[in-house]
Amino acid sequence: MTALQGRHSWRLQLNEFPLPALLPRRIDVVRVGSGLGMAALDIMRDHSCRVGFVLCCTVHQQLLVPVESGTADQWGAPHSSCDAGWTLQCLTSEPPSVCQGRFWAYPPEARPGSLTAARDLHHWLSMGRTVLRAPGWLPQEPRAAVACHV
Repeated sequence: MTALQGRHSWRLQLNEFPLPALLPRRIDVVRVGSGLGMAALDIMRDHSCRVGFVLCCTVHQQLLVPVESGTADQWGAPHSSCDAGWTLQCLTSEPPSVCQGRFWAYPPEARPGSLTAARDLHHWLSMGRTVLRAPGWLPQEPRAAVACHV
């Protein structure tokens, strides 16, 4: 499975560094599996919700999504976590993991420094199970691209 299997096109920065230009100094970071995360981001883009830069890890099949500061205090979407601040490690276990094969992706329409709308991301991750079971929205192949791993 690739980290960006979805219905929409993405622009890629094929390295983790440098960080995307003009990201705010204060952010929180949502961690979610690639399958469920891409499904939610696809739906957000279908509904013209704000989607910004996403750090993709091909090793852990995770997306790290920068969102507005203060989001971590209210987070509760299933199959995901949100940490306060610039915590860009894939796993929350000790010691923090160092991953090879991470890269930034962003929609072509994203402006420099744009963040994903936390409230919309929370909503679509929370609706994920219902939406993932709905016929007709799934990517054509592979079907496993929408599997969620906790």
